[in-house]
Amino acid sequence: MRYNGGMEYELKNDTLYITDIADFDLDKSADCGQAFRWKRCETRAGERCAFYCVLRGKPIRAVQTEAGLAVRPCAKGEEAFYIRYFDLGRDYRAIEELIAADPRLAVCLPGARGIRVFNQEPFEALISFIISANNNIKRIAGIIDRLCALCGEKLEFEGQTMFAFPSPDAVASLKTEQLTAIGAGYRAPYIIESAKKIAEGYDLEKLRDMSLDDARKELLKFKGVGPKVADCILLFSLGHTDAFPIDVWIDRAMNELFFGSVPPKKAEMKEAVLSIGKYSGIIQQYIFFHARAVQLGKK
Repeated sequence: MRYNGGMEYELKNDTLYITDIADFDLDKSADCGQAFRWKRCETRAGERCAFYCVLRGKPIRAVQTEAGLAVRPCAKGEEAFYIRYFDLGRDYRAIEELIAADPRLAVCLPGARGIRVFNQEPFEALISFIISANNNIKRIAGIIDRLCALCGEKLEFEGQTMFAFPSPDAVASLKTEQLTAIGAGYRAPYIIESAKKIAEGYDLEKLRDMSLDDARKELLKFKGVGPKVADCILLFSLGHTDAFPIDVWIDRAMNELFFGSVPPKKAEMKEAVLSIGKYSGIIQQYIFFHARAVQLGKK
């Protein structure tokens, strides 16, 4: 079946095959700091890369081949979920043309080409990015794995033991000591309070239809959520493609790409981000990938 005038997909037995995807690289997308539960696994014949993950409480194996993307297991009716999760309906070729046309950004494109911004579950993103504050990717992933093992549903798949991301109720019922024991540190009470807020009925989905500024203000009401964490949640789970998280890597990269050796003022940085356009958040991932790859701006 052809989707959105471009890619084709077919559900065969319990595997979803998606072909004719323009500019898609699963390896880069799963390893660019936007999601923390993708685990690289051994490839089989004809596979370029392979990963295990748990999405919406379901363990999957996703692989990229020369033909495209294959996801297993996939039941009838779940095709649209995976197409949306991997953001396959968006024209990334047009976005990459915008990057190529900007002399400040074009340097990021060759190595980062093929990145997609995943559409994650908002509660998982909220807790994951609270954990991410003042942390590195490896440690973030470890804490999240231990949180899932602590109170998520145990799952078995292809000889692997995995755990679903826990529900708001399950996280809200934890004690601070349990979270500090798995490495959450000072973030422990923030995680519990945020989970309680969601368990008591706060709907993160309402932020999807707000303006970026209003949605950010709402998230900043959660303890442990600062501007960078808020923008991560908005970009990676709530569809705000102009949310532009600024961490150490992005700060260094923006300084070098846009301002040279002169550190910008806050207003100048904001203006630079706005100049990138409505897909600035997506383009931020290309900048982030390039900055890490070449150690951009690191003395």
